[in-house]
Amino acid sequence: MTIKMWKDGQVGMLEDVARRLAGHTHEIKHVEAILLRARIDVPVQTSFGTMYDRPALLVRITDADGCVGHGEIWCNFPSHGAEYKASLLVNEFAFWLKGRRFGSPAEVFDGLTTAFEVLGLQTADPGTLLQVVAGVDQALWDMVARRKGMRLCALFGAPGDAVKAYASGIHPREAADRVRLSRERGFTAFKVKVGFDEDVDLAGLASARELIDEDHQLMIDANQAWMSPRQAADNINELSRFDLTWIEEPLRASAAVPHWQELNKMISVPLAGGENLPTLDAVNAYQEQALFAFVQPDIGKIGGFTGLLRIFGGRDAARPLPKSVFCPHWLGGMVGLAASAHLLNVIGDAGLLEVDVNDNPIRESLADWDLRPSRGGRIELPEDDGIGITPDLAAMKEHDVHVTIMPG
Repeated sequence: MTIKMWKDGQVGMLEDVARRLAGHTHEIKHVEAILLRARIDVPVQTSFGTMYDRPALLVRITDADGCVGHGEIWCNFPSHGAEYKASLLVNEFAFWLKGRRFGSPAEVFDGLTTAFEVLGLQTADPGTLLQVVAGVDQALWDMVARRKGMRLCALFGAPGDAVKAYASGIHPREAADRVRLSRERGFTAFKVKVGFDEDVDLAGLASARELIDEDHQLMIDANQAWMSPRQAADNINELSRFDLTWIEEPLRASAAVPHWQELNKMISVPLAGGENLPTLDAVNAYQEQALFAFVQPDIGKIGGFTGLLRIFGGRDAARPLPKSVFCPHWLGGMVGLAASAHLLNVIGDAGLLEVDVNDNPIRESLADWDLRPSRGGRIELPEDDGIGITPDLAAMKEHDVHVTIMPG
C-alpha cells in the first residue's frame, strides 16, 4: 500500500521533485551488490551482541544511459546477514528491477513495496525485504540527482551544506579514550552505550562527562536493554546525574505504546528511538503521538528517501514545528552515512547526524569525504553530485577490506 503522510494543504517534497523530473525516464539496465567486509582489531560491543568485523552492503544500479547510483542496505546483524541480503538483491529484486522504466524513484519504491509484500509474509521476514527496498531507493535517488548534475539535497531544495554530528558507538569501558579522541576531531556531542552493568555504565559516563564542557551534549543508548518501564526508569534516573540530552531505546522497540508513555512519566531525560520500528506506519504513528523527543529511523533499514520523506517531508507555511526532532540512525559505511546526512539536511538540520567513531575503513576511506567536524561540530556534506560518494573499491582492497561484487 502506498502511504501519503502529509495532510491536505501541504506540499510533499516528493511531489515537488516529481514535477521537476517530469519528461525524463530512466531505464534500469544493471543491478549489482557490492559486499565489503573489513577486519577490525577491537570488536564493537552492544548490550545485545558483538560485531567482530565491519560489513557494508552497497547497491549499485546503472541505467541504460550509463548513469550510476549507489545506496546502502543495513547489514550489521547477524554476522552473515549481508550475504543473505545481497543474494536477495541480485536475484529476486534484480529480476523485478531490470528493464523497469521510471520517472521518479518513488514509482519504483511503491512498486517494490507492493511486489514483495506477499514474500515478506511467506518468509516471516518482511524487515529484510524492506531493508533491500531502502537501499535500492537510495541508489535510484543518487542516480537521478547525478543525472540532473545536482547534489541530492539541492534536488529537494535544501540550501544547507553541513549538518551537526555526534560521536557514536562509544562503549563505556572505552569512553575516556573515545570521547577524548572525538573531541580532538571536532565533535561537540557524544553518545555512550549503556545497559551492560550498573558500575560499568556509571564509570563510563563519569569519564565522558569529565572530558566535555557544559555546552557539549552527552547522550546514552541502551540498545533495548531493559525489560520493563520500572526497570528502565530505575536505571535512567540513576544515570540522569550526568546531564543527558536523551536516553535511546531503553525498552524493546516492540514495547506497547502505554509502556513508553508510562516510562516517560517516570523520568526527566528525553526519550529517543525509532531505528527498529518495523514499518513506516509505525514510524509515522510514533511521530504523530510524539512518543520520542528524538526520532531516529534508519535510511538503510526502512523507507529510504521516499518512505521517510513521506513522513517527515510534507511542509506548508502554517505547519507547526515537528513534535519530535529528526536524528537519523546510522552505524554502517560511508554511502549510508552520506545518505543520512542529505536526508537530515533536507528535512531540516535541527537534529544530529550519528557518526560511529569505532574503527571502520569502509566508513573512513571508501571515498574522499572529510568526516572531521568543523564550525561548531558540523560536518560538511560531500561535494559531488547525488549522494556524493563514488566507492573506491581499489582503496578498500588497500585497506585489507574484502570486496565481493555480485551481478544481478
